[in-house]
Amino acid sequence: MSLARAPSAVPDDFAPLVTCAICLDPFTDAHCVGTCGHTFCHACASRALEAATVSDDDDEDEYAPRERTARCPTCSSTFTERQLVPNAAVNAMVEAMKRAKQAETERQDATAKRLELDELTPLVKSLGEKHRGMVLESRAASRGVLQEFLMESRRRKTENAAALERELQFLDTDIAAVRREIEHLAGTAMLRDAPGAVGETRDKEMIGHAMEALGVMAPRRDGDNDAPVNIDETKRRKVLRHFNDLQSWYSKRRCDGAENNSSTASSVNARDTAAVLDEFSTLIGAFNRYSKISVAAEISEPEGANSSTIVSSIEFDSTQEHFATAGVSKRIQVYNLARVLEGKQAPEEEIMAKSKLSCLSYNKFIKHHLAASDYEGVVSLWDVERRQVVAEFEEHEKRIWTVDYCRTDPRLLVSGSDDYLVKIWNTDQSSSVHEIDMKANVCCAQYSPENAHCIAVGCVDHKVYLFDLRKINKPVQILSGHRKAVSYVKYLNANQIASASTDSTINVWNVNTGELTCALKGHMNEKNFVGLTVAGDHIACGSETNEVYIYHKELSSPITSVNFAGSGVVEDVTMPRAFISAATWKSDDSVLVAANSTGMIKVLAC
Repeated sequence: MSLARAPSAVPDDFAPLVTCAICLDPFTDAHCVGTCGHTFCHACASRALEAATVSDDDDEDEYAPRERTARCPTCSSTFTERQLVPNAAVNAMVEAMKRAKQAETERQDATAKRLELDELTPLVKSLGEKHRGMVLESRAASRGVLQEFLMESRRRKTENAAALERELQFLDTDIAAVRREIEHLAGTAMLRDAPGAVGETRDKEMIGHAMEALGVMAPRRDGDNDAPVNIDETKRRKVLRHFNDLQSWYSKRRCDGAENNSSTASSVNARDTAAVLDEFSTLIGAFNRYSKISVAAEISEPEGANSSTIVSSIEFDSTQEHFATAGVSKRIQVYNLARVLEGKQAPEEEIMAKSKLSCLSYNKFIKHHLAASDYEGVVSLWDVERRQVVAEFEEHEKRIWTVDYCRTDPRLLVSGSDDYLVKIWNTDQSSSVHEIDMKANVCCAQYSPENAHCIAVGCVDHKVYLFDLRKINKPVQILSGHRKAVSYVKYLNANQIASASTDSTINVWNVNTGELTCALKGHMNEKNFVGLTVAGDHIACGSETNEVYIYHKELSSPITSVNFAGSGVVEDVTMPRAFISAATWKSDDSVLVAANSTGMIKVLAC
């Protein structure tokens, strides 16, 4: 009896015999290697041949077409396309097993549906009895549901009350700890000699010392201990404006963390309390630091500024001593930061490019090497010191928006283009080493700060994609949360990234879990590239209101902003409104350099 006529006769032990050693699935269009007899899917063997090199046999006719030669994955013998022949027996066996499985499934379905009449009669009677019971018990059942609802409501309210009580305990514990620290720091006679004084006057005095220590209150003069507490209202308002964010941060860090450790407020040790409070004080201290941000230097826009003066990108070199700018003027200008701070306006180096420039990226290991992407789809590698092009990569077919040097391997770069492609380049090779089709315009891409195999990509489809370059067929994470195109993506650290969008938001993500940890709002960005830069826990971006905004990664509202037009300046309403077009932070976040659409560059001291 043939296999085709009796499929059920094929035992399950035959399954390994019809499994492809390459894809580990049942054979599809099985072909046998003529040289060794091993069988594989035709598509799998073809892919192996496509990945193999062309045979270079000296004995063959030099004018004859060369064939690709691959090695058998099972025995390593070589074979060519012509040596692949269909394996009819294996194909028949696979079909027989499929028919046997289908016949067994149909048999089981038929058995399940076969219900004798003598079995239906008691079932109908049973259903009738149950129906009558349900009718009789309907009123009692509705009362039971109501009782369950009320009990669940009470349980949830009790849990909320317990959580609130727990948080209040932590607040009491931390208030007492802060008071003790303030007493120690203040060292005033009043605080030492009033052991029972916990009233309003004592609290106000201690709060005054705390605010003075944080820079929120103006310092008092010697001998003025009895004077009212004078608070710098501007700085105080900055803190109070973020009260809800700060309160959420405190609850998450202090209470949720302790809850995960099954702790109570009384059992949390002083070290844990001090660590959380120190972190919290550092967070509040950012308000004081960035409230003092000022313009340290300015490079004025050229006379008759227009759209051709837009600065698209600013980047610091590896020494942090120089920064380069580029844009639609087709020029790369390199400035010495120290000389700019001394008032020098002219760049140290100026390089003319062939096309409008969209993005710059300095090599993190070779000081004078700078990558530039342009509107013609070319990535150019420049030796800035010699003003010479070291290499050019011309595979993109449309405008490139982004280029980034790897932070751990000086040879690697990533670029993204309007041709939907992300390409990975190696400076030792003339062509790209990887290509990813994003199915959408690519606006931004950046390497992980610690891993040469990991990149983040932002596209006009509103999503951020995280890739491991060792498995480029599928992203590791897809981050969805923006409502418009993702224009920038920057790694805050190996575990967090910030993404900016033309929906006027910046999202902070956990790259390991894909969780959106904070959404930052306050600036305006609806259609332009306005710049995004990160340093430590802080994020700076531009706005279409001609302002630079500074955020903390865990606070949804901006800490501060700087208006490029200056205070009291009335803008010309007949001219297109200027917008911030690029920004970059010095690695220690002490200096922020930004430019706007008129070509004006400002160096901000933080």
